[in-house]
Amino acid sequence: MKELDGLMEFCAVVENGGFKRAAESLDVSTSFISRRVSNLENRLGVLLLHRTTRSVNLTDIGEQYYLRSKAILADIHALSADLAEQQNLVKGRIRVAAGGIFGETWVASALADFARSHPEVELDLEISDRPVDLVREKFDLAIRHGMPSDPDLTVSRIGSRRMMVCASPDYLREHGEPNEPEDLVSHSCLITPGLRWLFARNDDTFEVRVSGRWASNNGRALMIAACAGLGFTRLAEGYLTSALKSGALVAVLKPFEISPQETLLVYPSRAFLPFRVRSLVEHLKKY
Repeated sequence: MKELDGLMEFCAVVENGGFKRAAESLDVSTSFISRRVSNLENRLGVLLLHRTTRSVNLTDIGEQYYLRSKAILADIHALSADLAEQQNLVKGRIRVAAGGIFGETWVASALADFARSHPEVELDLEISDRPVDLVREKFDLAIRHGMPSDPDLTVSRIGSRRMMVCASPDYLREHGEPNEPEDLVSHSCLITPGLRWLFARNDDTFEVRVSGRWASNNGRALMIAACAGLGFTRLAEGYLTSALKSGALVAVLKPFEISPQETLLVYPSRAFLPFRVRSLVEHLKKY
């Protein structure tokens, strides 16, 4: 397509900081790069780059054009990679990180179903609440609750989780039921170190600093301690379903629960995503 002529060369100049290094990266002559970019500017009728003898800088409109061009080229590369890989089976190793009861149940089940359909895929699932660095630790994707802080990560929503405060009937009979979240300060609470107990009132979110003599970074351990009457726990609903149904735990402070957290698929980039990983992402979205 004529509209794409010069696009790759223009992006190469921006990303390499000049025409000479762009030419070296593409293994062509500097004059070829210069001609392609000039033809692109003439065709568009705008100046994309400020050129001096010492530097090359984007114009304001050039910066906008570069961002769109980069996305277009990424899509083209991804499409080409897809077409190439679709000639083969979905195969190879996929590393996945997920935490808590959601990882142990829903994610594990979804990955097992995917593995049955694709016998040449090797799956490596790490169940951990620690924040993994996808790029540095070479994970293909992670399942997280809440939006990640890294803007370079790609996210896809697959669900949500509800956080609930519970205690055993015995504990409530002996110590009473809290009417307000602030009442928890005078109770024994089963805590995860570093995890804040957040509540909502009148559309505002606030934190209550709780304390107790039992702490664990494992949701099942906290649930078991709560069932034993050691105090209040605040956990994702998935940990509590059976205990709530059997009456071993009782939910409290429901009017003060925060909105459910989004459950997200997180992966480093949609550009050049291997076909096996892209296939797993689509599977998890539909599972």
